[in-house]
Amino acid sequence: MGRFVKIVVALFLILTIFGCDSSKHVEREKSRDSRVDMGYVDFKRFAQERPCAEVRFMCLPESQDKSWQEQNLSDGLDRFELTPEVERKYERLMAEWNREYAEYMSRPKEERSEPLKKSYLVREFFDRVEEKRFLVYMEEELAKEFPGFWRDVPKEVRYRWIRRAMNKAKRFGIKSKGPGAMVELCARIGLDFDKDPKWDYITKFIAKDPKNYVSIAINYIDWTVFGKTHARTGTRITDWLMRRAHPGLPYPKKPYPKLND
Repeated sequence: MGRFVKIVVALFLILTIFGCDSSKHVEREKSRDSRVDMGYVDFKRFAQERPCAEVRFMCLPESQDKSWQEQNLSDGLDRFELTPEVERKYERLMAEWNREYAEYMSRPKEERSEPLKKSYLVREFFDRVEEKRFLVYMEEELAKEFPGFWRDVPKEVRYRWIRRAMNKAKRFGIKSKGPGAMVELCARIGLDFDKDPKWDYITKFIAKDPKNYVSIAINYIDWTVFGKTHARTGTRITDWLMRRAHPGLPYPKKPYPKLND
């Protein structure tokens, strides 16, 4: 009798373990199939409701709205030019600041009770030049990454669009003065992606960790929508590179290659 009970218990445990494992397998499959429920976007769906399917400024939904394009930036940065005179002034003030800082740090600690600060005017000028440099850099980067991205769009409008992308980064809590990743994301799916239901899973994903997840979302979109095999940095897209993308994002229809493949 005792032996019979032991056999029954053993069979029960085996069936329980097998059942749990099968259940987990089913859940994993459901998770993979959830890409449809979560609004998985492939190229066909991406192209819907867009003026055109390419990654170009004129294909973005906001390109059809002329109202913002005609509005000058309140700080005039869209019209501010990095002339040789401006660059020389920047270099001169930077050299002066470096000398002041070196002299300040050479003092005994007790004489450095108050931190050294740039004057308001100098700080404002530095910030202005550095932000304009960022606008120019991103304008050139998008033109290089996506040939024909801007076409004949006026320079001022280009800078206004990039500033709007920068403001989007701020709304996600990104404090960087040069939020290049957010500009790159908006170049692909538009400034108002967070208001578009089909990109809801992207919005929720990057909201968890905006500082780090925007770049992951870009790689994910490049793989699932555009069929790219490499990130914009040149790194090959693999399961290891995308290890933090899931389960926050739907599993791609085409699996990532293994790191060592």
